[in-house]
This record gives sequence, structure tokens and C-alpha cells, in this order.
Amino acid sequence: MMKHIKLWLGILGLVIGAYIMIISCYEASWNLLTTSGHFNGAVGIVIAILLLAGSLVRIGMRSSSDDSGSIISLVLFAIAAAIAFAVTPIYHYMQNWAIICLVMGIISVLMIMWKNSRKEG
Repeated sequence: MMKHIKLWLGILGLVIGAYIMIISCYEASWNLLTTSGHFNGAVGIVIAILLLAGSLVRIGMRSSSDDSGSIISLVLFAIAAAIAFAVTPIYHYMQNWAIICLVMGIISVLMIMWKNSRKEG
């Protein structure tokens, strides 16, 4: 059951990360071509890479016996959320991405707690 949840949440994270990557690559190229001085494209690419990496770790380590996959993905999602929340005052739409990363991190914490409660009980 837990393996399937991790798989589907990982796939969802990959889809969202790919969407953010496409938008951010467009924004980065537009910022570069117009020499606008904005950096939202580059920040979005970093957020997308962290989200993709965390989702790949979640998928790749879904059947591991320890919590290392969930901890690694939690750290990656937390860093992505922190970066997104840091630039939210400048680029307001990144608040949505920060919330997505935060929710993915919270899900990682819940998976760790659920796995530990199953070991005890």
C-alpha cells in the first residue's frame, strides 16, 4: 500500500516539476533575450530541479526498508519551498509552487510517521 502511494505521489511530483520546468525555461529564455534583469526563470528552474529530484528519490526508494528516501525527499522539498517562499514577495505566482513543495514535504513527514507507527504497533 505504501509503495503505491509513494509511486503515485512521485509521478504527480514529476508531472508538476516538468510543468514548472517548462514554464521556467520559457521565462529564463525570455529574461535572457530581453535583458530584463529578472531572475524568476532561473529560480524556477532550481525549484523544478529540486522538485523533480525529490520525486525521483520518492519513486526510486519507495520499497526501501528504512526512511532514508522519505528523509532525502523531505530535505529536497523543504529547500525548494524555502527558495520559493523567499522570492514570493517579488514574484507572487511562486507562492503556489512553494505551497506545492511544502505539501510534498509534509507528505514525506507523514509517511515517516506512518511507517514508524506501524513498526511500533
